[in-house]
Amino acid sequence: MDHRLPEGVTLGRFLEQQKLEPLREDPLFQEEMLTLAIQTLSFGDQEGGPSGKSLSLPLAGMHVNLEYQGKYLRLCITEGKEKTQCTQGSFICALSVTWEDFCAQATDWVEREKGRILGACEAFTRDLTEQITQGYGLSILAELNKTLGIDLFLLDKHFKVLSWEGGERLPVHPISFVTPKLSHFKSMDLTMETPLGIGKWNDSQYKDIPLSWYPLAGHQGVLGYIGLGIEHGELDPVGRLFLYKTAVLLYFELAKAQSVEDTERQHYRDFLFDLLYNNFDSLEVVQSRGKLWGMDLTKPHLVIVGEIPGYDPDSADQLAFQELLDAVSMVLRNQPRTIFLERNDQIVLLYPLAGMIPLSQWEATAKKLLSPLLILLGGLNEERSMMFGVGNLYPSTRFIHRSFQEAKSALELGQLFNLQERVILFQDLGVMRLLLKLEQQELEDFRNEVLGPLLKFDQENNLHLEETLLAYLASDGDLNQAGDRLFLHPNTLRYRLKKAAEVLDRDLSSLETRMNLFIALKIGRLKSLWQE
Repeated sequence: MDHRLPEGVTLGRFLEQQKLEPLREDPLFQEEMLTLAIQTLSFGDQEGGPSGKSLSLPLAGMHVNLEYQGKYLRLCITEGKEKTQCTQGSFICALSVTWEDFCAQATDWVEREKGRILGACEAFTRDLTEQITQGYGLSILAELNKTLGIDLFLLDKHFKVLSWEGGERLPVHPISFVTPKLSHFKSMDLTMETPLGIGKWNDSQYKDIPLSWYPLAGHQGVLGYIGLGIEHGELDPVGRLFLYKTAVLLYFELAKAQSVEDTERQHYRDFLFDLLYNNFDSLEVVQSRGKLWGMDLTKPHLVIVGEIPGYDPDSADQLAFQELLDAVSMVLRNQPRTIFLERNDQIVLLYPLAGMIPLSQWEATAKKLLSPLLILLGGLNEERSMMFGVGNLYPSTRFIHRSFQEAKSALELGQLFNLQERVILFQDLGVMRLLLKLEQQELEDFRNEVLGPLLKFDQENNLHLEETLLAYLASDGDLNQAGDRLFLHPNTLRYRLKKAAEVLDRDLSSLETRMNLFIALKIGRLKSLWQE
């Protein structure tokens, strides 16, 4: 099929067709006004005229208000439909016919122009629809490429290139680009007026070639993007109309594919949930089902859980988290054997290993496997940093559920105790991981037995002795370090420690006393997890 892009409706063409000549001596007239596209044409409310009638074109453009002034016609150009302010300027033309005849001629011409453009667009859309019904859905981008004469390519929501139509300024084969971010778009509605996002190529060789993004968004969210090898303001309104019509068809094609993908993904998620929560009758069943998804569950897997500390899904962070997930998905494409799941605002990663490795190598192995993600996250601001908890490594898939719970615990405890490491191993948590296995009431009883008098004293006197003791013991008894943590003068710290020893009636220099106090204080921090 061969479709040519119809000529647009500009102010210059309108003046030419109506035989109107701007008065060149008019200081308000500028030649560049003639290239402006028209969206709406309004006739002033004059006797013998169409009484304020407006004509609209299905195109983006300017509003032009026509005011009859005897033998002259004043044209006022605005960006919106407000008639009171000529935001783009105004000028005068000599009028050689009556106002009534002019209005009739202008109306007839605008209606014919509308029919010409819409007819061409409908024929184009009809041919695209025919291609889709024949099973060539994504190939319609090639037709848009021929019609617009610009380089185009199509991405799915995971930024996979589905179709590439280069050859103008871009190569005929795909090149690397910086993935678009949702936060860079002013609007995500699929309309002709949707602003194009500004893109960028990864390779400096193509830095002078422009790149714009048109998001394919609708009731199912963003399902993909059309990349255009032009500046964001370079496409004229008629081109935007053809782009919009094609984008709507592509969105529905992606929505159909998304529906199938969602069904498959739900089955995939169901399987992973069964794996993580040990909902299988036998090891043979889980291994055979894993094969269906391309997983080798006969090998040990290192289980890692990551999340953004303090992330609130009901805040503006939601967009940042989605962008982070998109970036993580891109990185993991280069690790096809890695099992990846997003759940409850966390990401779960299962890395298959060739075999068991010594405990001393767990941390180095985890950081090596995570290194692509750590590099990615290192380029983000601190507010969007991610922490990772690593579970113990077991020889059998049967214990993946245990490793998963350990990874979550490592992540929770790492945040609870304000650990500075980005990667926290469950095996490094020492006595704290043992406390997690004890009954809450048993732990609470021990805490009250050791710290009871001090807790009561704090409630009555507000001296923060519990906080002081924890900082002191966490600093290995270093008064200066503990003072820095608490922003206290060493003398004030000494006074508080002396008071704590008196209240508890214990010798703080005793190793056994320090150990019991430290455990009891840590139990106090664990209570925040119980409340959740």
